[in-house]
Amino acid sequence: MQYVKNEWIKMWSQKNAWIMCGLLIVLIVFVAGMNKYYDVDSSTKEARLAANEELLAHPKEMLASEDLMPEDEQYFKEEIAMIEYRIANDLPPSNAMTFTEHMDLSLTLTIMVTSIFTVVIAAGIVSSEFGTGTIKMLLTRPVARWKILLSKLVASILYGIALFASGIVVALIVGMALFGTDSAIALSVVDGQVVQETVENTFVETTLYSLGSIIMTILFAFMIGTIFGSSTLAVSLSLFILLMGSTATMFIAQYDFAKYIWFANDLSYYAPGSMPMIEGLTFTFSLIVNIVYAIVFLVITFGYFMKRDVTA
Repeated sequence: MQYVKNEWIKMWSQKNAWIMCGLLIVLIVFVAGMNKYYDVDSSTKEARLAANEELLAHPKEMLASEDLMPEDEQYFKEEIAMIEYRIANDLPPSNAMTFTEHMDLSLTLTIMVTSIFTVVIAAGIVSSEFGTGTIKMLLTRPVARWKILLSKLVASILYGIALFASGIVVALIVGMALFGTDSAIALSVVDGQVVQETVENTFVETTLYSLGSIIMTILFAFMIGTIFGSSTLAVSLSLFILLMGSTATMFIAQYDFAKYIWFANDLSYYAPGSMPMIEGLTFTFSLIVNIVYAIVFLVITFGYFMKRDVTA
């Protein structure tokens, strides 16, 4: 535990760890501020009425046009019915930003930025020691090599979790301040009647799937960083493989062996609103594949580090 604490302190003593955390926070606040600035005013009853009436003008205009297809006519009639329902029940317009939509956007942004920044940390935490030569002093201590490496891995994972949690906490605070806490209202027309539903909150479920994906990313980047002595090469190669892996997998998705590729089994694909890259994959299968890859990454990482010559 003391070694993890030492790596944690060492990590946060570097400017880049603080800079990346600050960039994530600034980005979330900036995007939320822009959404609020361009958002439709729905703070008062009069504002909600005006915004809904403005939306009502377009489907009425389209419905009055000639040569309208039957399916298009039905669509615009349903649009009018839903907007009139919002007016009658004093609901915000459909194009108004809600707390739920803000959190969905912030969560996506946090996942993307955290994945990139943790790759930088995980890939550089070992390779930088070899690049600067400080690994020699570290390994002269009467401590098993695997303990030193494990402490660096745990510190990298903790940084990723801390970065992710910071983004979510900031998003929650900013979202409540700018958009309130009301859930988004979804309307649909069933048998000619407008039906109102509250959009389900899936933040916790999406977060759990995303954390699994981020931890796998850290394990992969940590392996690359342990193998290569140059932190620049390790970070660049990790980012390139991670960014291009999913794209490359899409081109070979029609082959049977593609379902065994790690990128095709990213756990974030099972978050609400998402779907697996390859049809027929299940969460259980993808979880097993991820566990196998995690074991392979760890065996390569620790096996290589234990035998690596650092006397040169």
